[in-house]
Amino acid sequence: MQRQSVSIRFRALLGAAVLALGGTAAAQTRLDMAIAWPPGNFHTKNAMAFADAVDKATGGQVKITVHAGGVLGLKGPETLRAVRDGIVPMAEFNSPQQVGDAPLFALEAQPYLVADYGQLRALHDIMLPEYDKLLARFGQKRLYMTPWPEQYLFSKKPVAATADVKNIKVRVTDRVTSELIKHVGMSPVQMTFADMMPALASGGLDGVTTSASTAVDSRFWEFMKYAYKTNHVWSSNVATINLAAWNKLAPEQRAAIEKVARELEPAFWKASQEDDAKSVAVLRQHGMQVEPMPAAVTADLKKAAAEMVDAYGKRTPPVPALLKQYRDRAGASR
Repeated sequence: MQRQSVSIRFRALLGAAVLALGGTAAAQTRLDMAIAWPPGNFHTKNAMAFADAVDKATGGQVKITVHAGGVLGLKGPETLRAVRDGIVPMAEFNSPQQVGDAPLFALEAQPYLVADYGQLRALHDIMLPEYDKLLARFGQKRLYMTPWPEQYLFSKKPVAATADVKNIKVRVTDRVTSELIKHVGMSPVQMTFADMMPALASGGLDGVTTSASTAVDSRFWEFMKYAYKTNHVWSSNVATINLAAWNKLAPEQRAAIEKVARELEPAFWKASQEDDAKSVAVLRQHGMQVEPMPAAVTADLKKAAAEMVDAYGKRTPPVPALLKQYRDRAGASR
């Protein structure tokens, strides 16, 4: 019933233009790409750069239109299914938000599993073969995958100890973070990016866990004063294309698109790394206090995290084998 309502909604929004997935090899193919983040976000800029490069690499035969800011009405957890069903031919979405469809999508977001970009790259190298098999079962192909920068807890009140976060209402985007912060007494609220802003303005939220990039996009300084770097989870956006749409492209077009994705992905990762420092500078310019999370709170979070990662591995094949490979390669201890 949910799939049917989503399908009706999107087909009405997109119409024939979105479903124009190709024709003859010489004909121009137009593909619409949904993305939830606003035009100024680095993920959206990456997607637009990818679309421009594909246009040039295919001699104008494949045109990708990036629809930023969630204008197509897609909610994050719906996106995987929307691409699978051909409601939208392409999208870039946050991988861990799809955990309701498959637990493996939450692997990289296990709390305190990854310490830095180097460890994240090692984890991706190990997990992506399994990840791609899973995406294929959902009728789509991965084009590129780009991480979000480090994570923070943004708060209206200062935090010096675990007692300071008891019972505060915090917006989260995924189940892993929701479960983690419950262990230190926070009250997680899962909601979309669009719903977050009215909740902050009305006082319905006391804080948000997200990146500095999103904080700048959302002008958090208008609602909150404090930012605590937690680096508690890592998550990535993945750009995918519906397999039926992909298979309608000519072989030379598919090869050109894969080459563009392969060549641009390192630059997209670099943009992620650079964006945190830029965004933190903007937050400070607007009077926000940006500090590390107090050590006592971090210790309590890490204690809960160890139990969560262990439980996740036990219930999610092939995660234990992947984690062993990752830890052996990355020397990851957390």
